[in-house]
Amino acid sequence: MIIKKEHALALLALEEASARGETSLTITDSTQENPYIELELGGLIRLEKPSTYTLTYWSRYLVDTLKEMIQKDLIEHPANWDEGFRWIGSEVITMLKNSAVNDGIPGPYIKDALEQRGFLKNESLNEYAQRILEIFENMHPRLLITSDTFKYLKDMPAGPGPVNILPVRGRELLKLESMRLIAFSVPKSDIFTLTPLGRKIKEVTKYAIPAFETIISEDILDSLVKLWDAEDVSVLTDAEKETLMALGYINDKGEFLPAGEHLTEVYWIWKEGKGTRPIKSFNLEQIDQEILKAIDQLWEKNASNPEIMPTVEQIIKEVYEKPLKEYKHLHNFYGRRLYQDLGYQKKEEIKKKFEEVKTVEELFKSFYEKGGKWYEKLGDVVRTSLYTLEAFNLVKSTVEKNKEVYVLTDFGKEVVEDIKQKGIREIHATAVKAINMNYSEFSAPNFEWHEKAVESHLVGNGEVTSSGELYSRLSYEIERLPHITKFEKMVLQAIPEKRYFVEDIYATFDEIWQEEIEYALDKLEARGFIDILPNHAIVLTEAGKLIKKAIAGAPSGMSNPLTPLGMRILIALQKIGSLYTKEKKIRILPKNWATAYKVAGLDPETFNKELKVLRMAGFVGTNSLTEAGILALEAFKLVNEK
Repeated sequence: MIIKKEHALALLALEEASARGETSLTITDSTQENPYIELELGGLIRLEKPSTYTLTYWSRYLVDTLKEMIQKDLIEHPANWDEGFRWIGSEVITMLKNSAVNDGIPGPYIKDALEQRGFLKNESLNEYAQRILEIFENMHPRLLITSDTFKYLKDMPAGPGPVNILPVRGRELLKLESMRLIAFSVPKSDIFTLTPLGRKIKEVTKYAIPAFETIISEDILDSLVKLWDAEDVSVLTDAEKETLMALGYINDKGEFLPAGEHLTEVYWIWKEGKGTRPIKSFNLEQIDQEILKAIDQLWEKNASNPEIMPTVEQIIKEVYEKPLKEYKHLHNFYGRRLYQDLGYQKKEEIKKKFEEVKTVEELFKSFYEKGGKWYEKLGDVVRTSLYTLEAFNLVKSTVEKNKEVYVLTDFGKEVVEDIKQKGIREIHATAVKAINMNYSEFSAPNFEWHEKAVESHLVGNGEVTSSGELYSRLSYEIERLPHITKFEKMVLQAIPEKRYFVEDIYATFDEIWQEEIEYALDKLEARGFIDILPNHAIVLTEAGKLIKKAIAGAPSGMSNPLTPLGMRILIALQKIGSLYTKEKKIRILPKNWATAYKVAGLDPETFNKELKVLRMAGFVGTNSLTEAGILALEAFKLVNEK
């Protein structure tokens, strides 16, 4: 759906013709017909016969809306608009939707853009904005791929990418946007991506034969689906069969060729919207990747020396005895950990110490030697990272030779291979989200999300890289185990359900915490607890609401109020316990406690240690799972819904 100056004037011309008693308007000058063609492709107006158009119910509603807004001085008459002004487009629909989800509040990032279009009243969406959304939701675009559009789709990158890399050819982009095949970013339309429908049609262009002026149309789709349902070529007329064969969709026996198989998927996306998905994400810090590498290397050493295994102690040794110069990329990470623990007033002292010491071990000794806690602090860093890795199903804690060791999952092995090829770098949640926006109906990633995806080698030259495909796939395939650190709890507790923005969370904390907040938001989003929208709104997911409530009673000083190991225990206790609905508890018989550690897949020592933490955090009582524990289990179920 796209309305620029020429489209708005075309709609007004149709309305004026209707007011004169004319049921339709014939465009005699072909050079002036383009906006009418795009409106018709968008499903807003109807083509009665060649070059003759008429308004529909929804386009009349749109014209009435525009005229009222002009009358109330909310927007100028289209005759006065700049040629490039986009009154409605994919970015505007995204802005309206994001605001609607947030109780009509757009937030500072997009406020000016919506105000310029006349859609705000007292910094909230007005009735006309609601009307535009209603029109958009009720319109069903046409689907007509001509030879020119076919070639454009075939030649263009699929996105996400900057708009300046798109081919410049006539009005093909306007046609694509009218049919909802391409979307642009908020608020300035500087990043593009093909929608699920657009991507699938692009797949068709790899195999189809552009034998005619029309390559894909609703009639062609109907013929193909008719054959698909009947599985008998005799259901087609001779003309239908010849057309499908000439375009490379079927062979002479009526069997589907690759182009035809992809085109049937186009039909189901176009007809029923089957190609869209909820937008999920994934996240790894550089320290997580270093530890993942260390686990892999320790198992390689184990092949020649069975005594070497990736226990927590061995991982600490593997990572932290190496020279600090090999970990320059982790300076910011260690700095953040030390600032958080020691206070940001020691920032300069910590920076200076980096220049003096040669190993991470020496760095930690410098600040924790007096308390004798330097090794414990190193262990905390490793443990937290291991929790992250297990939360994302990349490693699993298990028992070998009576020791707690970590093994790589199949997903973890894939990530290790990616690290070997592309190197260690931040995988931000918004970078992965920039790719997964490709699954949304009609929306594109923000400019800053796209830039992070480029920095992480997830996107390049307007296409998703092999790394991007990996982390996108992981975000949908992994089973997430909830994990919350002390600082993430602070951030989560500060976020209300609605009417809240990224700018607000930064303002809630001291300015020196900004980097820490960014990483916390990354983790919370990748774990499925919050959703950051393109307009910077932060929305608690249903799982996030449950987890927020579940951890509310945990003591503020706990480093990790909920861990993946703790979650495994909760799942095990749920399996061996009995639910008492009225009490909102799951009771565990005394005789069943003896088997609980086996069900959780943990050694008794680790089980008892984690159980103690769960009791302190309020998830487990003397002989039962509490309401908080049940809420955590419900959140676990929600974040892993397919």
